Amino acid sequence: MSSSGAVSDRTSAANPARSFNARLIGVLTLLMCVPFFVKRAILLLSPLPLQDFMTYWAAGRLFLTGGNPYSMSATVAIDRSLGWTNVQQFVMLNPPWSLPFVAPFAMMPFKVAHYLSLAISLALEIVCSLAFWRYFGGEKRQQWIALAVLATFLPAAAAEHYGQITPLIFAGVTGFFFALRHQRYMLAGACLLIFGLKPHLLYLVLLAILLWSIQYRRWTIPITGCVLAIVASLGSIAFNRNVLGFFHGTFDAAVQTDCGAGGLLRVLFGQQHLWLQFLPSAAGIVWFASYWLKHYRRWVWEERLPLLLLVSIGTSPYFWWHDLVVGLPAILALAIEVARIRQWLSATFLYLVIQVFIGLFGVNSASSAASLLWILLYAAIRFARTPQFSGRAVSEAA
Repeated sequence: MSSSGAVSDRTSAANPARSFNARLIGVLTLLMCVPFFVKRAILLLSPLPLQDFMTYWAAGRLFLTGGNPYSMSATVAIDRSLGWTNVQQFVMLNPPWSLPFVAPFAMMPFKVAHYLSLAISLALEIVCSLAFWRYFGGEKRQQWIALAVLATFLPAAAAEHYGQITPLIFAGVTGFFFALRHQRYMLAGACLLIFGLKPHLLYLVLLAILLWSIQYRRWTIPITGCVLAIVASLGSIAFNRNVLGFFHGTFDAAVQTDCGAGGLLRVLFGQQHLWLQFLPSAAGIVWFASYWLKHYRRWVWEERLPLLLLVSIGTSPYFWWHDLVVGLPAILALAIEVARIRQWLSATFLYLVIQVFIGLFGVNSASSAASLLWILLYAAIRFARTPQFSGRAVSEAA
């Protein structure tokens, strides 16, 4: 009897200490994140730069007025009229079915469209971050963590600031996997059109979706995606035949810019070696073949998606570090795991160090290649303890 009472006393005495330690760790974790909160706030309050959104807006304006949206000279002329003075020149590289997404913004004055794009990007990122927190099985009372991750994830901040189209792709990824979970296969297929805004970023995810659809005979998904891409492309071409300019010239514009792991290899070993640009993608396909053969018999998207996303983006032939906003679901999945194993300080430290390290390179091929470190973070958190996500581990094929 006295022994039981002693245990009870020790437990009650230990609880305050444990509670204090938990609060202390929480405070230290938040303090570590303060510089990133500040950086995010500065970007939101800073004037929006003439950067990526300018290119989308110019392409949309050319598309609507009968010009060639993929013409470098025509795009630069519009850029100059907006105040662009840099010697660097941009042209939209997204495929023809992306034009219906950018054309509505070109109907508005540039500044109005630019700030509307920022507002839409923020709204999509907030909604999708909370949605993926639930998708991976995060506790509702802890969903504020998803917002904290979003607020400190600098690739997302950069994507908003530059006016990138990637937050919309993030929304497409969210819509696809929620539609898949609820067995709404036509809706899931429709979301693939948004994947296709930058299909090279998600090339391994698209390959996995195709193989999964074949395996479980979900033909509606790839057929719907292909049909919508064809319809959107043919509609764009019918509206403006200059859209055919996409099929020549844009490839050269893409490979002239050094970015991604492939771009870094060309910087190191010679720009003339174009095949180096695609070497990481070849390695990604080899890795995927092994990964698929190992897991395809019990392919649960909640478990396989995070690493698949990071490897797909990190080995794609053409990507910038801010494109990692599409990989935010993987970071959220890791945050859920960290919340379960309660390794806040070490995980947050690694998370912040990676962002600082990437930021030291500026905006170039080295910074985008350094984004491969997110895969190492995944391995450090996910594989060190080999835990299983406790979200709904139910195959959508059921």
